[in-house]
Formats: sequence, C-alpha cells, structure tokens
Amino acid sequence: MIRYPLPPSHLSRLFTVTLVVLALLAFGFPLQATPAQDEAAAAKVLVPDMVGVPLAVFPSGALHVVGQERFAIGLVDVETGPIEEGQVDLLFFKLAGNQGTLTETLPAPFMAYGASEAHLDEHEGHEAGSEITGVYVARPTFDGSGQWGVIARLTLPDGTKRAGQANFVVEADTAVPGPGDPAIASKTLVATTPEETAKICTADPVDDMHALSLDAALTNGKPTLVLFATPALCTSRVCGPSLEAMQELKRRYGERANFIHVELYPERDYARPVAAIDEWHLPSEPWLFLIDEQGTVVERYEGGIGLTELDPAVQRLVA
Repeated sequence: MIRYPLPPSHLSRLFTVTLVVLALLAFGFPLQATPAQDEAAAAKVLVPDMVGVPLAVFPSGALHVVGQERFAIGLVDVETGPIEEGQVDLLFFKLAGNQGTLTETLPAPFMAYGASEAHLDEHEGHEAGSEITGVYVARPTFDGSGQWGVIARLTLPDGTKRAGQANFVVEADTAVPGPGDPAIASKTLVATTPEETAKICTADPVDDMHALSLDAALTNGKPTLVLFATPALCTSRVCGPSLEAMQELKRRYGERANFIHVELYPERDYARPVAAIDEWHLPSEPWLFLIDEQGTVVERYEGGIGLTELDPAVQRLVA
C-alpha cells in the first residue's frame, strides 16, 4: 500500500467551501427565491420529495468543457459523513440568471478510489468512514459554455429521497489534451533502480513506472497510460489511491501497454514542478490519460480514479 500524508481535516475544508458556494447561488425553474431564503431551491423544485438537510455535492474536477465529459462528484451528508450507498442520479441544468433549464438526468454509479475501497481505512491513523473514498460518475453532454448546475438525487434502499446541488463553469474549450487529440511528447524523468527512483518520485514505497520517458513511449507501438500525480504533496488527497490503481493495472496488463508515472514535484518543492505540467496545461492533480498506439488520447480522467472505472477502459485500450 502506498503511504501518503494526511493533511488537516479534509471534510472540514469541503464543508467550508460548500457553505461559501451555496451562499452565493440562486436557482430558478423559474424561481424568485434569493440565496438568503433558500440555499437548495433548485434541488427542492426538481426533487420535491427530498427529505432532510441538503447534501453537500463536490464536483471532483476543476475542468469542464463543452461536449461529452466525465463528471464525478463526492457526496456528503453534513450530519453523518460521506455517502457511498444508494442509487444516485445526476440532474444537469444550464443557468441563466435566476433561471435553470434541465438538460439531462443520468445514473451515476459509485466508483471507489484506488485498487480497493478499503485503501484509506488501512492507512495508519485514519478514522474509518471519515473520508470520501470514491466518487459518483456520469458522462453528461454540455451543449454550451457558461454557468451550469448539478443536483445529486439519492434514493436510499427504503425509497427515501435525499438531494443536494452545486454549480460549476463549463468552458468552451481547453488546451488539456482530450479524446482525439495527439498526446504531447514530453520528455519525462527516467529511473531504473529503487535508489534512482527515490530521487524523482514521492511515493513511499516508490513505484516502478519511471523506466521509460513519455516521449519514447509514444513511439514504441504500444498503448500508454500516463499518470500525472504527486503522492506526497497531493493537495486533493487522491494521488496515492490513483497510483495504487495504476500499479494494479500494470500488474494485470504488464507488457501489453506502457505504464508511466510522472511525478509532478520530484524536488518536493511546489515552486519547482516538472515541465510536463505546463506542456500538458494541467490545472489540477492528479490526471490520467489513456493513449493509443498511434499516440492519440483516447480518454482523460481528472481527480481520483479506481479499478472499477478504469479496468474496462484499459481492456478496450490494449485490445
């Protein structure tokens, strides 16, 4: 198991962000409510049978772009903690002032981080059940840029409905390579022994995915998985679990693909990132890219990832 530091109360920070965001929002279908009157107006309109306090909804990515996109959220009951059971549907709506237009409703299955759902509970000093250990994932299509919203509708086993909402911005385009774009042939650091790897990798213990530079991988006729992550310095807390998932995929598929971990801060200094961050235009961490044998990006994943979500995609890639 990869060891990585646990910064101060992650959920406390998330709750603070949620309160700030929700305090600034007003939604309508149509609605005349102000933020001070109701912080979950859209959820109460679209899920009229919801009960309890609004759930906290945390989009896990910093980048949303016009077109079909992977969209992942963490879901938290502010009274009891992270939610990882029940059926979740995501209702997406476009915002214009105090009006919202529902565009689609999609099921969002739960996808655990890492190689197993238990990875965080196994970490020394971690209190089981106190952290988000996975995300709910859907693939909506955004038909325009601007302000958007999402409602997470949770149906519990007894039929009870809970709901929460969040807003986000959809960009018209991005420089981050996506499906159909050529992968960027960055020259990445190479190490072949554990001692050499320890100088350029913050994972503990170090992984064995640094023996090949990305530019060389893109020309050897194999598909490539490249993970941009920094286990020891990860601000999102999910670099370590994402690396665990990559290591298990490498164990499963071995020589059928290139597996590369690009450490973002090999000098353990936020002021000295590797050049590949700018070359790939990455606004956050971690990122995983699946690249075919011709060097074309097939899929990209921002934020925490796990085997349940990745294994089918990698099977298609190596096939």
